[in-house]
Amino acid sequence: MNLEVIGFAFKKAVSLLLMPSGTIFVCLFFGFFIWPLKRRRNLARSLFVLAFLIYGLAGTAPVANFLICSLEHSIQSDNSTMSTSDNIATAVMLCGGASPDENKPIVDRLTPNTRLRLIKIRELCRDDSNIKQLVIVGGCARPAGCSFSEAQLSYSWLKELGLPNNVEVSLEENSRDTEENIKAVSKIMKQTPFYLVTSASHMPRVLFIAKDMDLEIHPVPCDFQCSQNHWSPWDLWPNPSNLRKADLSFHEYLGITWLRLKHYFNKARNI
Repeated sequence: MNLEVIGFAFKKAVSLLLMPSGTIFVCLFFGFFIWPLKRRRNLARSLFVLAFLIYGLAGTAPVANFLICSLEHSIQSDNSTMSTSDNIATAVMLCGGASPDENKPIVDRLTPNTRLRLIKIRELCRDDSNIKQLVIVGGCARPAGCSFSEAQLSYSWLKELGLPNNVEVSLEENSRDTEENIKAVSKIMKQTPFYLVTSASHMPRVLFIAKDMDLEIHPVPCDFQCSQNHWSPWDLWPNPSNLRKADLSFHEYLGITWLRLKHYFNKARNI
C-alpha cells in the first residue's frame, strides 16, 4: 500500500471520527476501557456524558435540520444569482456512493444520494433538448480498492431508467472524492459551461473547489433534506435518521474547513 492510499484512508478515517456518530463511538469506546481504572472513572463518566449530549442534540430534528438547512439555503441563494443559458449542451453528475456487495441488484447497491442524483439528471436531460452530452463522475471511494466504479453502476441503472437517444454518455472512473471529482471535471470541460447535478448539501463544497478553477458551473441541486415543518415535542426525541443528517452536515462542514485551510496555507506559502 503506497503513501497516497494511506493518506487517503487516513483522511477518510479522521472525517468519520469527527462526525457526531464517530465522536459518540470514540467516547463510549474509551469510556468503557477507562471505567475499570478507579482513578480514571471521572474521565470515563465525562466521556459517557459527552456521548449522551452529542446524541441528545445531534439526534433531534431542530439541530439536524438547522445544520443541513444552512448548507442547502446557501446554495439556493447562490443558484438564484447564477446566469442561465439556453445553449448548455453538457450535464455533469457527481456520484454519491455505492455498495461493493455484488449479490444485490444494481439499484440496491447505489446509495439514496446517488439514486436521487440519477433521477434528477435523467429529468434534466429529458426536459432540456439542448443537452447532448452527459458525464457521470465517480471512481472507487474505498481505500482498499474495488472491482467497480460508482460511475459504472450509476450508468447501468440509468440505462434501465432510460435516457433520450440523442444524449451521449461518458464516464470518469478514476476520481475518489469531491476534490478529485472536480479536478477531473475541470480537465474534461475546461472553460465550457455545463450543468452540474449533486445533492444540495454537497453543492457548496463543490462550488468552493470549482471557484479557483474558473469553471462555468450552472448548479442543479437535488436531494434536499431540509424540513420547514413546525416542530412538535416528538421532534425533540433523538433518532438515528436525524443523527445521519447531522453526520452528513458535519462531513460537508469539515470538508469546507479543510479546503479553506489548504487555500490559506497555499496562499501564505506563495507570499
